[in-house]
Amino acid sequence: MKAKIKFSIALLLLAFGIVSFTSNEEVLIHPNETIASSKIETFTFSSNGTSYNGKIFLPAAFEKNKNLPVIYLIDFSDQHFKLATDEFEKVIDGVNQIQGLDALVVSLENIPDFDAEPETFQKHYEIYKNMARYVDSKYTENASRTLIGRGSEAGIILMALFVENSETSVFDNFIVTDPSPKYASAIIDLIEDDSIPKNKKNKKLHYSFSISNDRAKCTKLINLIKDANYGWLQVQSIEYTNIDYENTYPIAYTAGIKYIFNK
Repeated sequence: MKAKIKFSIALLLLAFGIVSFTSNEEVLIHPNETIASSKIETFTFSSNGTSYNGKIFLPAAFEKNKNLPVIYLIDFSDQHFKLATDEFEKVIDGVNQIQGLDALVVSLENIPDFDAEPETFQKHYEIYKNMARYVDSKYTENASRTLIGRGSEAGIILMALFVENSETSVFDNFIVTDPSPKYASAIIDLIEDDSIPKNKKNKKLHYSFSISNDRAKCTKLINLIKDANYGWLQVQSIEYTNIDYENTYPIAYTAGIKYIFNK
């Protein structure tokens, strides 16, 4: 009887030894294996003879997939409102909130002190066109490019959408929130004068504004755009009736990204 008990204990010890050994082996099979994670890189590019530093958010999926769409944030020091230093992060948050969406997010590394006006929009817009060319050559094979911004920067985006023709166009998707009234007036004039280029193709616009903006002007512009019934343009608009300029952009950016990417 004692012999049987000793034999049984020996078998148990041997079994535990095998289990422990197997478990340790499983832990040590891939000691150097790492999990892909997102990161932010910086880069330098040239625009009209001037060097600029950019930054790019690369999601974890980028490690195995170089065919990701790109969202470009135009972010300058606002001349009339408190500076928001987290717009880049809010765009990334907007992407991460949308299940099934992976995208690169790009902007200038630092927030430049530009006073963006309708008359000089082309100068600032050129920076982002050249940035996009650099990103295309280094980071992505995907032709989907989205511009996103608020305030005067949103005005630059609207001008790029409505002024540029298909031969020189770089961007297809446009997300604007609380565009400057100066830019809204400029676009209204272009539409009423029938000065919008006719040879455009497949553009999408998400337009939103808050209680801080000129409601009459924003509403007039949105109605003009929709009434024009441009065959090349899909539009969605949102009025935020209980949020001001300084608090709208995180919500508006996410809503715009969802619309652009059909999520």
